[in-house]
Amino acid sequence: MNYPFNILNRWSRKVLAFFFLLFRRSRYFKGTPQKFFHQTLDNLLLQLNLNQDIPFLFVAVFVGIAVGYVAVVFHDAIAFLSDVFFAGVIEEGALLMLDDWRGWLLPFIPAFGGLLVGLYNMYIVRTRPGHGLASVIKAVAQNDGILSRHLWFHRTITSVLSIGTGGGGGREAPIAQVGAALGSSVAQALKFSADRTRTLLGCGAAAGLAAVFNAPLGGVMFAIEVILGDFSVRTFSPIVIAAVIGTVVSRSYLGNSSTFQLPDYTLVSNYELVFYFALGVLAGLSAVMFIKVYYRIEEWFTGVQKERGLPIWAMPAIGGLLTGVICMWLPGLYGFSYDVIDTAVGGTESLLNMLGIYLLKPVVAGLSVGSGGSGGMFAPAMKMGAMLGGMFGSLMHFLFPAITAASGAYALVGMGALTAGIMRAPLTVILILFEITGKYEIVLPIMFAAVTAALIARLAYSYSMETYVLEKEGVRVGYGIALSVAENISVLDVMKTSFIKFTDVTSAASVVDVFHHTPESNFLVTTADNDFVGIIRLDEMSILLKEGMFMGLIAADIVKKEVPVLYDTSRLDEALKIFEISDYDILPVLSRKSSRLLGVVRQEEAFSYYRKQMNLYGSDRAVQDSP
Repeated sequence: MNYPFNILNRWSRKVLAFFFLLFRRSRYFKGTPQKFFHQTLDNLLLQLNLNQDIPFLFVAVFVGIAVGYVAVVFHDAIAFLSDVFFAGVIEEGALLMLDDWRGWLLPFIPAFGGLLVGLYNMYIVRTRPGHGLASVIKAVAQNDGILSRHLWFHRTITSVLSIGTGGGGGREAPIAQVGAALGSSVAQALKFSADRTRTLLGCGAAAGLAAVFNAPLGGVMFAIEVILGDFSVRTFSPIVIAAVIGTVVSRSYLGNSSTFQLPDYTLVSNYELVFYFALGVLAGLSAVMFIKVYYRIEEWFTGVQKERGLPIWAMPAIGGLLTGVICMWLPGLYGFSYDVIDTAVGGTESLLNMLGIYLLKPVVAGLSVGSGGSGGMFAPAMKMGAMLGGMFGSLMHFLFPAITAASGAYALVGMGALTAGIMRAPLTVILILFEITGKYEIVLPIMFAAVTAALIARLAYSYSMETYVLEKEGVRVGYGIALSVAENISVLDVMKTSFIKFTDVTSAASVVDVFHHTPESNFLVTTADNDFVGIIRLDEMSILLKEGMFMGLIAADIVKKEVPVLYDTSRLDEALKIFEISDYDILPVLSRKSSRLLGVVRQEEAFSYYRKQMNLYGSDRAVQDSP
């Protein structure tokens, strides 16, 4: 009978002990308030025997709530601006010019928005606009997840101004970046460790995308697959919580309806998978076209601005004007409207309209965002993909009506396939479309086409929408956190100076003799001054060994000179990539200045060291990453 009272008594003693220690420490503590907060929280958790991950989950809840509300404001602000500027005129577009003076203002509305964005960036932000999600990925890979604390606010303002006034970008990627920046800001304010900062950044990105798409699973996979590249449980749990909370907040204000109005579709025949495969191939090639067109336009704006000495703040206005001229003839190109996707998926959009939007959507996105405006490429890719799928589906249904679904099903699949090709994130797209449709039957063709499109796009063009600009900036990303760990390790840390080498004048007979008495299969050859010459490989000497043709030859006669090499400035990730794509199990390390041989990196030792560092990284997270 006294058991509950005994528990209450023990907890009371623990709480009293905690406050007594808190009083004593507060009198003598000389550190920062943040450090005092962390140590106090650690002590409370110790007294109550609670896991130290629990408070971090509460922080993830806070981030989810904050990002959810920002997403609601973001959505409503864009809707408000678009209603102010385009209510009653967007449907008629250029035809309005024939009988209403307001029609002549249509090209100038995006130009006005671009002017506001340019002036805001120049005089308030005082920096050139970044590349959206690419800057977030760069922060994860190179800057421990740290983004500017004011980025979330500035990106919200510029994206609302750009998209709400008719820009060609989408709202999904900006809100993901806003959420990531907000999560990073919270982590910085609480002085969290690098790993916790990256995780909170991912929490914000997941909550943002989940809120805007009403798709928590898609938001989670987006943060893990695209932003972080970290599938560990410690990262997964807070991201799931933030995405769910962000979605709940968004649904409370925006409702539980889908982003797109989608009718029911099913797989009519198994033969349709052949057509969906073909659609995936076309989507992959179209994704490459989108990326190339967009960045060609962006580079054109940069070149014109520098050559003609135009002010940077004026470039978004010029891009907005050109965008407005195009969009007034095809209103479906406006970034704030998804009506054309609804009609394409519903099977009621005209072929001519779909063709025009398919061809011009990357152009409009490049003009409005590539000129310095703000917006994302998620929605433009989905819109272009829906048009491609709608046209392809119309043709297939006309040719094979008995074994194919209506064109709307192909528009839906094309929407996901082309987006997967541009972002190289098929899992994210599959989950988002599954949550949007709620239909398992359509998931199989979406999976088939999305994976095909991502593969074709990768084979046809090595860059995704984000990695193109990152590679230009010298940032190499591939597997999120894992690659960032390898990038921070010098090859000198794994280099060995004990190895067998020969000079180029050593007799081939001596080389063969050593081959017979050592397990090594690769020998390095240098000059007498230790300048690297090449590698002698056992597999390439097999004919000489069998035929006895090595007599009278020297090492210089049998050495392979065109071999991959590392330098003393190389990083471990470079060595790992070479080992993965080549059949060499040993790489020479040369001096960058003199090209002299310093040592070797062996494949087994390099991967072993890498795995050890990753394990240490995970251990550090478990020990050091408490708030």
